[in-house]
Amino acid sequence: MRYDIVTIGDAFEDVFVFPSDLHVKRDKNFSGGYGVSFELGEKIPLKEVSYDVGGSACNASIGFCRIGLDASLITIIGQDTPAEKISARLSSESVDLSNIKVDKKMKTNFSTIFSLPEGRTIFTYHGLKDYNQLRIKKNIHSKWFFLAPIGDGTEELEKDLIAKVSEENSFLAWNPGSLQIKKGASRFRNLLKNTSVLFLNREEALKFIDYPVRPSEEEMLKKLFSLGPKLVVITNGDKGAKAYDGKSIYHANSLENLKMVDATGAGDSFAVGVISNLFLCDWSKEPDPECISGALKWGIVNSSSVIGHVGAQKGLLNKSQIEKELAGNPRLKVEID
Repeated sequence: MRYDIVTIGDAFEDVFVFPSDLHVKRDKNFSGGYGVSFELGEKIPLKEVSYDVGGSACNASIGFCRIGLDASLITIIGQDTPAEKISARLSSESVDLSNIKVDKKMKTNFSTIFSLPEGRTIFTYHGLKDYNQLRIKKNIHSKWFFLAPIGDGTEELEKDLIAKVSEENSFLAWNPGSLQIKKGASRFRNLLKNTSVLFLNREEALKFIDYPVRPSEEEMLKKLFSLGPKLVVITNGDKGAKAYDGKSIYHANSLENLKMVDATGAGDSFAVGVISNLFLCDWSKEPDPECISGALKWGIVNSSSVIGHVGAQKGLLNKSQIEKELAGNPRLKVEID
């Protein structure tokens, strides 16, 4: 089985709830400085509810197919209604399903996104407990692999990935999840040495490298690059994104006057845009300013579209839509230092 890209990780059923009578308040007891509270036993009215399919690896596989790449998804689902919804969505988007394992004893992953104008909180249920069950079949051959945020128990999967990308000279893109970030970069030295593109947001990068002092983004990029990836990309919300290829630092600004509806899937869609452009421009893991600059622009445009919709997949763009958006946004620039 040959693919352009194989994504590895979770698939979820997502339920978005929008409360009408709750207010965000300043609260120093929360690390972010803000919180929402309500009385136990209280009935909270919802002004809107939306049902969707999500999970980073699932989102990414659909995003790659929309752009025109031949994509497959390695994940595990149960034999229940959420699994049926996930399979139906993936099939409708032309994602290859042959690498999805069905575990009749497992409840499919499920999340509830509690959304307010000021931000969101996500309640997640992981039916998949041991991520070493996500194995890469020997007959899978792909130019790219995308390892999405996953749970615990990944040692065997890591060995599979390292062996596969080494034997076939494939590209590995990795977006570490919260559990991997908590363990720190030093735990994943072998995986990082075999990573072509590493994606993190600014706060994740700080935690992952565990610096004794708060470094600049440039210092973080160079530290992460020294661990092995060929390209390090750090996103920073409305400030855009920066990347480092061992030679130059790239800074892509964000689009102006964006309306934020829902941030779910923003990171996944950004990674999809970057990886897809690197694939299409035939990036060779070496410094290539034109290719990397174009990839960052694709990431910015794709994620900017996704945050304008509820859910992680409605706003995913195809190749012609990305090109049209780029033509209509000449102020989207990439500065190279």
